Amino acid sequence: MSFPLPQDQSANIGKNTKLVEQAIQLFNDKMAEKIVDEMAVVHIIGAFSAGKSRLIRELLRCHHAAHDLLPISSQERQSALPLEITYGEVSRLLRVGEKHDAVMLSAFPERGEQRRFDASQYRLRLELPEPALLLGDMVLCSAEEGIKRLVVKDMPGWNSGDSFVAENALANGLVGADNISLVYVVRANGVDSQDDLSRLRAIFTAVETGDAFFYNGFHLVVVVTRCDDVSEHAAITSRITERLLQLAEEVGIEDDFKLTVLCVDFGKEQDALNHKLFIEKFWKAIFLPIAKEKSLISPLGLAGRLQHWKKDWLIQAKLMGSLALMSAARHWVEGFKKEGQFVAYMNSTRLLGLSKEERCSKVHSTWRKQVGFWQQSEEVISKLTLGDDHPLAHFWNNYWLKRLSDITKKVDELALKMELTIKILPLSTTDLQDYFHDQVEGSYCQAMRALNSSFYCVADSLEAIKNDQDQAKVVATLLSVSHLDAKYSDYYNFFKKSQGI
Repeated sequence: MSFPLPQDQSANIGKNTKLVEQAIQLFNDKMAEKIVDEMAVVHIIGAFSAGKSRLIRELLRCHHAAHDLLPISSQERQSALPLEITYGEVSRLLRVGEKHDAVMLSAFPERGEQRRFDASQYRLRLELPEPALLLGDMVLCSAEEGIKRLVVKDMPGWNSGDSFVAENALANGLVGADNISLVYVVRANGVDSQDDLSRLRAIFTAVETGDAFFYNGFHLVVVVTRCDDVSEHAAITSRITERLLQLAEEVGIEDDFKLTVLCVDFGKEQDALNHKLFIEKFWKAIFLPIAKEKSLISPLGLAGRLQHWKKDWLIQAKLMGSLALMSAARHWVEGFKKEGQFVAYMNSTRLLGLSKEERCSKVHSTWRKQVGFWQQSEEVISKLTLGDDHPLAHFWNNYWLKRLSDITKKVDELALKMELTIKILPLSTTDLQDYFHDQVEGSYCQAMRALNSSFYCVADSLEAIKNDQDQAKVVATLLSVSHLDAKYSDYYNFFKKSQGI
């Protein structure tokens, strides 16, 4: 997720718009999460035609735009290469070689195409924007910083007769791997298969010897497919549980063994509610060994990350400071002319008999009482800058504060102009108001124009949210109104230039 750039790129006619759009892009880049694979994985194993490909399609079928990338589901043997499934911001399917070189695929390859590549050296990798595959910033086996994503590995079905990887349930990373859970897919009419049982025994033995490592104990999730008779679910579950618990006891891992059995039928008669319940049960089951850690996952997405910015990154204080400076500037300039006079109620008669220094001092004192004190804005603005590491630094320092400075420097110039005008007040001056009008009116008008600029208007609109604790809302509004201001100011400058103004 990121803040979108405008679609109509033809509107980018000026430097302000380009600067803001560049700043938004830099912000998006800085806020982009580094997403990395967690070393702990979930393998899916089973005989060919057990329903592994169908299971994957059902788990991910909500991603309609990626249907061509999902494994083909039929009674044909489809997966000749190991398939990794993980999170990606964009749906894509890759064929990855032993040197991690990757080729983008437009559709899931047919089995014949897959068989051209050695299954021990090549694999398919499917990345989808599926939130269930994200593990947040938890640390299981990988110490690499970033948002972790689970890797689900769909192994080629055994008894396919054409792949060592397919025939060896312990091949391709299961031995020595850091597993969260193991998923065993079997058809309802094959739950008593002795061949399957012997392959599971090899895995159980690898767990007992420490050759296959599982996080927080060995958790096996059995998915029984083609269970179209709901009345048989309990009996099938009981039979599988009895056999596998007995196997665990025989191998000597009964104390560390956990089992979940899910029965399902992916036929047309399955209603949407049952499908949703199965999907929820499946994800809950495979994450059972890390349920406590997963419940502590920090919020993902741009909005969540903004809400959990470190304290010195919060933008509200800087925003309030800039709005307070603009408000002070307007208040000061609005008091600059009182009843049309730059120094109200002051005339030459009241200065009779005074020296030049005394005249200047009296005029200055009267003026100060009228307008109050104005601090030159440069020092104030310097305290509002953001550090270079802040994601909004480029936007804030180069656009927002620059536009703010364009306003306040006109007020600075007006203050300095008035100070100088008073300081050089000639003794021969007979009409003070005419004198100040001639000397200061131009600077005063420039300051007023600055305070009526598009930037002041959009900035003033932020008063309503300056204290809002929703950081995402504040940042989004800040960037949005700034883009509007940038486009307006660029169009206005273009118009003035075209009209020779």
